[in-house]
Amino acid sequence: MRRTLFKAATAAFLLCALPAAVQAKTFELPDETPLVTIDLPNAWSPEEIDKGAQATSPDATIYVAFEISNLKNTEKAVVDAVKFLADSGVKIDPSTQKKLETKINGLDVVDINWDAVDKDGPTKVSLSIIILSPTKIGVLTYWGSPAGEKKYAAQLKGIADSIQPLGR
Repeated sequence: MRRTLFKAATAAFLLCALPAAVQAKTFELPDETPLVTIDLPNAWSPEEIDKGAQATSPDATIYVAFEISNLKNTEKAVVDAVKFLADSGVKIDPSTQKKLETKINGLDVVDINWDAVDKDGPTKVSLSIIILSPTKIGVLTYWGSPAGEKKYAAQLKGIADSIQPLGR
């Protein structure tokens, strides 16, 4: 009886997990020699961009982008990301900056967060610099409303957790 229940529970789990696994688009980046993969939810209309991939939540409260850059241009990558946000109408409050060093799936990460304001009101901004190799970094940029951040917390965690190094 226990064996039958275990088999049924395992089958139910696999059937439930399978749709979740295919509900995201996987990107291997960079195109020429992939170093990393990232999954972006299909419901967020993920798409390739010049140096990576981007997606926006269905209600447009959250935007994420993941781009590959050269390690020697880390400062330029950060400046470019902040400029992109400013050009998109996001005004960062520099006095709220918080910096944290962490790891994602064994990769070293420097995470910088700010409070900001966009056309819809208060927003949160995160810029994560992920060391992919001795010559390449990944820059994960995120901005969204505090309500969107709460609503999509699981998806945002899933996006970050999906970043996987290749060939290590």
